[in-house]
Amino acid sequence: MNIPTVGWLREALRAPVHQVCELELKNSIDSRSLSAGDTFWALSGARDGHEFVEAAFQAGAAAAVVRKDSLTRFPASVHPKLIPVNDPNEAIAQAANAWRRKLKGAVIGITGSVGKTTTKDFIASALGDHGLTHATKGNFNNEIGLPLTLLEAPADARYIICEMGATREGDIRRLCDIARPDFGIVTAIAAAHLEKFGSMEGVQRAKGELYDFVADHGFAFVPYEDERCVSASARCKNRIGYGFSNPGANWKGKYVYGDALRFDSEGLAAFTVDGEVCRLSIPGRPAALAGLAAMTVARHFGMPASVAALSVTRTIPTGGRAKLMRMGSLSVIDDSYNANPASMRAALETLSMRDAARKVAILGDMLELGEITGVAHEEVLEELDRSGVSLAILIGPSFQHAAASCLSCARVLAYESSDQILNILGNLLKPNDLVLVKASRGMALDRVVTRISELFS
Repeated sequence: MNIPTVGWLREALRAPVHQVCELELKNSIDSRSLSAGDTFWALSGARDGHEFVEAAFQAGAAAAVVRKDSLTRFPASVHPKLIPVNDPNEAIAQAANAWRRKLKGAVIGITGSVGKTTTKDFIASALGDHGLTHATKGNFNNEIGLPLTLLEAPADARYIICEMGATREGDIRRLCDIARPDFGIVTAIAAAHLEKFGSMEGVQRAKGELYDFVADHGFAFVPYEDERCVSASARCKNRIGYGFSNPGANWKGKYVYGDALRFDSEGLAAFTVDGEVCRLSIPGRPAALAGLAAMTVARHFGMPASVAALSVTRTIPTGGRAKLMRMGSLSVIDDSYNANPASMRAALETLSMRDAARKVAILGDMLELGEITGVAHEEVLEELDRSGVSLAILIGPSFQHAAASCLSCARVLAYESSDQILNILGNLLKPNDLVLVKASRGMALDRVVTRISELFS
């Protein structure tokens, strides 16, 4: 069996088998987007998924995973399609772990404070030219998204790439228990979700849980220039480092050197690995590091440098992550999906590398920073001068507060929410502007990107 079936799922969850069902297992957690033949998981979250089981069957669901104590809520006619379990949230992890044991390929776990999804995209692109590769879609990287990724993986996939997110200590360990990665890469350890982690030491412990999991039996890919990643991986028996500088004498393990890193007038990086040049279509230094990570992984698995470099060059980023788009005469860097102090600095550095008649930064609050919230937003304002920004449009209470105490912010406009600027963007932006849009996901600045497209495309 190369893909799981509904019948296999019943057996894996030790649920009653009313009839043999060899229908391919396709999973849905949202009755609104469910397709006929999907299996609906009645998960508990902001809403109770059991409220939508009937809607799922009306949409053509082949089965539904529900709590045992909920059976009486549903008509007897659908009972043969129900898969009763103690807790659907736990069952989806159980099923994913059971299918993981059938996977023959290398499982690669990716986490980090910044750059997870971009690094995943680069690695998936590179390995995809070396064998059947299955990777996390978008950012399905939590206790629900990761099981869904595994359950969709073909048993004969050569590579399975699992992005792993965390908001508190223990999250990565739980995801590792499900996915059982053979390889781990932590892209960066930086200030993010500090409200939950408590401190940078807490962030390092949490992200380091991936390295801890592969320490004895697997391989760790380590960004050498990130001291916390180096420290977190110290216990790993098999370390493979990568970076744009030569490693010091204290580095023990293999190393992939990105030579001759340079950026063109568009902020696009090029560098050389083993004599082959990688030219990226995503601007900025973080993209360069993600590309080098992909080259490191690809070379470890025996890909010729020339083939890997071509694959990395062709990588297209997931939307909302430093994606460069033309909208009429405007150039827009859509980095609206997430933000923390490290990624905000990197985005402004990318902006500084590019040539433009006028540079505009539309920045939204960085959320979940805890005690450093005020200082972090003030430091971003200090970075604006160095990035050559002509106009900064700040959105959110934290940026508003920082701007109010800024003595050199004549070029700064601050608003409570994005709603206040959607109708005036046409007046604020000019032809040929280069516009950076960046914020934490909760600020919903993707709406700003959509509005710019409507006005100028």
